[in-house]
Amino acid sequence: MQTATADSEPAHTATADLAPATGPPKPYSDPQVLEREVKNYAELDRLLKAAPEPVLISDVGPLDGPVRGFGKTERVPAGGQYIVTAACVGASGAKVSVGQEHPGAPFRPLEIALDCAGATSHVIALQQGYIFAHLLLPSPGDTPWTGAVGGVRVSGPVEAPHA
Repeated sequence: MQTATADSEPAHTATADLAPATGPPKPYSDPQVLEREVKNYAELDRLLKAAPEPVLISDVGPLDGPVRGFGKTERVPAGGQYIVTAACVGASGAKVSVGQEHPGAPFRPLEIALDCAGATSHVIALQQGYIFAHLLLPSPGDTPWTGAVGGVRVSGPVEAPHA
């Protein structure tokens, strides 16, 4: 029961004051995993090093734990050959899917398997319009958090080599 005096606010019972705050869980509380994740992001940055061509998409994210993955859509200013580079650090089994949808054309995104042994690059033909890049994970969303990270970069257009 709450009581109040003329010049004070209502007094709260002890059980109300000790009730836990509700809200989303804080998945990033383990300092060792946080430290591993920071190192993994540094290694991922090295693997996805800056491209000499303009970068259309550059996105990274955690591969496991409750807050994981990434996805991004960007506008392709001109058709041509573009370089897709993807990498991961600390895990395996993830894939990055990159592609475009065009009315009347079959939908065939490029899927890049990430084995975390280094960066993987592919040349992809893109048309003017929008491109997407999304992380595909084979495991359920409740996997333990280890600090594993993945990323993708789409850059270009690249010039064809001179004959």
